[in-house]
Amino acid sequence: MSDLAFLLLVFFVVTTTFAVEEGIPLVLPGRTTAPTRVEAEDVLEIRALADRRVEVQGQPVVLSDVRGLVSTRLAANPELVVLLSTHRDADYGLMVDLLDEIKLANCRRISLRTVK
Repeated sequence: MSDLAFLLLVFFVVTTTFAVEEGIPLVLPGRTTAPTRVEAEDVLEIRALADRRVEVQGQPVVLSDVRGLVSTRLAANPELVVLLSTHRDADYGLMVDLLDEIKLANCRRISLRTVK
């Protein structure tokens, strides 16, 4: 009986697949990377606020409009850096949704920060 239990245990351990959690793929700067100065006209600030509101350059927008706004600004200025400011009390899912929209707009220069 113990042999059968052992064989069942080995079978389930070998055949079980574990779900691997994937995070958000980001390339972070190293410790030796010097800060880069960016001109104000090259920065597009997007804010995720506490009550699931989104602002672009201080103007309220709908989440679905963010990709188009970033694409338009990126086409006009290839040196554009998107600054994603997230309020401490904002929903984490909103920040991830905004980050997805920014990446879908083919923007690769993104800066993240948390605001009070």
